[in-house]
Amino acid sequence: MAIGERAVRDAELMDVLAIIRGFSVSPEGREHISPSLFTSDISVIRQRADRIEEYMNRLSPEEIEPFPYITDILEYPDTTHADFSGPDIYRSGQFIHSYIGMLAFLGKEEEIHAEDKDLESAILSSIDSEGNVYETHPRLLPLLKARDAVRLERERFSSSFMSLNRGIVQQSEALFRSGRIVIPIRSDQSSRIDCYISGASASGSTLYAEPFELVALNNDAVIAEERIRAEKARIIHELSDRVRMHARIMRKMLSEVIDFDFHFSFARWAASVKAARPSIGDRISLSGARHPLLGKKAVPIALSMDSSIRVLVLSGANAGGKTVTMKTLALSVMLHQISGYIPADSSSILPVFSSVFTDIGDGQSIQDAASTFSSHMKNIAYIARHADSRALVVLDELGSGTDPEEGAALSRAILSYLASRAAFTCVTSHYSQVKSFAYTEDGMMNASMEFDAASGLPTYRVLEGIPGDSHAIATAIRMRMPHEITDAASEALRGGNADAAHIIQGLISRQRTLDRKVTEAAILRRKEEKAVQENERRSAELERMENDLRKEGVRELNAFLRNTRRELERLVMDVRTGALTPEKTRRVKEFIRKIEDKKEEEERAVSEEEEIIDDSPLEKGDPVLCGSSGTKGKVLSVSGSSVEVLLENGLRMSLRRSMVRPDRAKDERRASVQYPVHGRKAEYTMDVRGLTLEETLRRLDDQMEAAILSGLSSFSIIHGYGDGILSRGVHDYLGRRREVRDYGFARPEDGGMGKTYVELF
Repeated sequence: MAIGERAVRDAELMDVLAIIRGFSVSPEGREHISPSLFTSDISVIRQRADRIEEYMNRLSPEEIEPFPYITDILEYPDTTHADFSGPDIYRSGQFIHSYIGMLAFLGKEEEIHAEDKDLESAILSSIDSEGNVYETHPRLLPLLKARDAVRLERERFSSSFMSLNRGIVQQSEALFRSGRIVIPIRSDQSSRIDCYISGASASGSTLYAEPFELVALNNDAVIAEERIRAEKARIIHELSDRVRMHARIMRKMLSEVIDFDFHFSFARWAASVKAARPSIGDRISLSGARHPLLGKKAVPIALSMDSSIRVLVLSGANAGGKTVTMKTLALSVMLHQISGYIPADSSSILPVFSSVFTDIGDGQSIQDAASTFSSHMKNIAYIARHADSRALVVLDELGSGTDPEEGAALSRAILSYLASRAAFTCVTSHYSQVKSFAYTEDGMMNASMEFDAASGLPTYRVLEGIPGDSHAIATAIRMRMPHEITDAASEALRGGNADAAHIIQGLISRQRTLDRKVTEAAILRRKEEKAVQENERRSAELERMENDLRKEGVRELNAFLRNTRRELERLVMDVRTGALTPEKTRRVKEFIRKIEDKKEEEERAVSEEEEIIDDSPLEKGDPVLCGSSGTKGKVLSVSGSSVEVLLENGLRMSLRRSMVRPDRAKDERRASVQYPVHGRKAEYTMDVRGLTLEETLRRLDDQMEAAILSGLSSFSIIHGYGDGILSRGVHDYLGRRREVRDYGFARPEDGGMGKTYVELF
C-alpha cells in the first residue's frame, strides 16, 4: 500500500511537492515528483538519500544554477524522413548541451561521448534559438560573398544609368520591388531606352523599368539569394537526419535526466530549508521538526517516545498547535519515504511505514448528506479495515461531534483496536476519559501542548507524558466572553474533574518553571527575526521603487534627447537644401536658444532643490518658511534635527531642521497668516521640491482630499527635475487615483517636465 488522497490532502503534501518541483531543471523531472514515489522499501529510501546527500555536497552556495535548464525533447519518429523544424533541432542541441553539463556536475566527464558533443556543437553552431541558420555558417560565407558582389554591381549600374539619363527618370533613386531593383521612368520616355517594363504607378505617369543589363543583374541577384536558401535547407535537412539517428540515445538520456532531476530537486530544496537525513529505527523521535509551508513562522517541534509506545494521545488548548504537530508528523513520514530527507534535525529517528492514514479536518459533505461526525466515522472505519501492522494512523479530534460520553467510549474502543493492528497511532482528544485511558493502558502515552495560563497563550511546545487541559474557560476569556458566563463556568468546574485539572496544572507549572526563561527568549528572538525580515523586505521594496523611478527618469531624458536630435536633423537637412536664408538662420538660433533655456531651467531647478540651512534657534509658535518654495508655517515643536510645522494650508508636517528657516518678516505677516484648525485647505499650486517621495505622497493625499471637499477641479504640482524620482512617483500615484481625470507635464514655458497639471472629475 501507499498513501491515499485523504492523507496527501490532510498533510498538504502536494503543496510541499509543488515547492520542491520549483527546483527542477527539466519539465519531465518536474512531472515525475509525485506522491506515487512513496515507498516502504528501506533500500530504495537509503539509495535516494545517498544520491541527494551526494548532490547537496556538490552544490555550492554561489552555484544556484550549475548548468542550463534542460528543455523537453520530442518523441522522434524512427520511420519518417521529413525534416524537423529549426526550433525543434535547436531544442535537441540544447538538450544534449544540458545533459553534458549534468554529467560534468556529477563528475562523470568520462561518460561524455564524442558523438554527443559533435552533434551538440553542430546544432548550436549552426542554428540560433529561433531555428534560423546563422549567417556566419562556413558553408554560407562564399554564397553570401557572391550575393553581395552581385548586389554591389547592380547598385553601381543603377546609379550610373540614372545619372546618365536624368531626362527620362522620374526620381533620383532606384526602387526595390519584389526582390528586384527597378528604375522609375516617365511614361512618355519609355521608347528612348531598351528595357523590360515590370509595372506602373497608380496614375500611370511612372513606369518601372529594367534595362536589359539590369534584368541580367537582377536575375543573378535572385539566383544568388536562392542558392543561399537552398544551402540553409540542406543544412537543416542534414541536421534533421543526424537528430533522427540520435533519437534512441536521447530517449535514454531523458530517462537519466528524470532520475537525476528527482534527486537534484530534493537536494536543492533540502539545502534551502536545512532539511536533514533522519535515522531509520523502530521508534519515533522528531527533533526540530518544521512544517515547510509555515516557513520562518514554524515553531520547531520535538516529539520522542520509545519503541514500546503504539498510541500517542495529544491534548491541550484549542489553537495550541496540536493539528500542526500531527500534520508535521504525517508529512515528515511521507517526505522521508519519498526522499530520505525531512525538515528536521539530523538526530531525528523515524520507522518505515507501509502506509499512512489520516483523518484531519472537517470532512462534512452536503452532497452526501453526511454530518461532521458521520464523515469522520466513515473515514475511520475505512482506516480500521485497511490498516496493517506497519501502518501509521493520525486522527484529529477523535470522537468529537457527538454525545461526549458516547464519543469518549467510542474513542477508547478505536484506540484499543488500532493499538493491536497499526504500527503507530497518534490522536488528539479533549476527553478526560480518553486521557485517563491512555494512562492505564500499556503501549499508550499522553502528551500535551503547553499553555501559559498567565498570558493566556499557547507556547507550541510538546510536553511528553503529561495530559493537557483544554483551557476552554481561559480561551473564552481571551475571546472577551462576558465575565458572568466565565465566572459561572469556573464555579461549575470546581467540582467533578477539578482535582485532575489541578494535578495537570501542577505538573505543567513545575515543568514551565524550569524552562520559562528559555521559552521567553525563543519567543523574543522570533519576534526580532520577524521585525528584521519585515524591515529588510521594506528596504528592498523601496530600493526597487527608487530604481524603477530612476530608470523611468532616464527613459524620459532619452525621449527628450531623441526628439531634440530629430529636430536638429531636420534643421541640418533644411540648411543643406538650397540657399541659406535669414529664416533658416533664425530657426537655427531659436533651436540653440531653446537648448540653452532648457539647460538654465535644469540648473535653476537643481539650485532650488538644494537644502536651505539656517542655524537660527526656533521656538514653538515662531513663523517660519519651509522648503525651497518658502511655504509659510508655524512651529509646533522642535525635537533635535526634526521640526513639526503647521503650514498655512492647514497641513501638519515633520521636516528636517535644514528645510526650515525663520520668517524674518514675521511681525508684518502675523496678522495676515491664518492657520486653519478645522479641515484642510486645497492648494492651486503644490510645491514639493526638497521633500522625499514618502513626504510628497503623504502631502498629495491631503491635497486630494481637500480638493475634493472644496470642489477644486484642477491644480498643479511643482516637483522639479532632479533624477526623476519625485515626478515618476507622483505620476504613479495619480494613475492609481480614480478621482483623477487626466494629468501630464506642464507646457515648456510653464515648467515643462518639472511641473505636473492635474484635472479631477
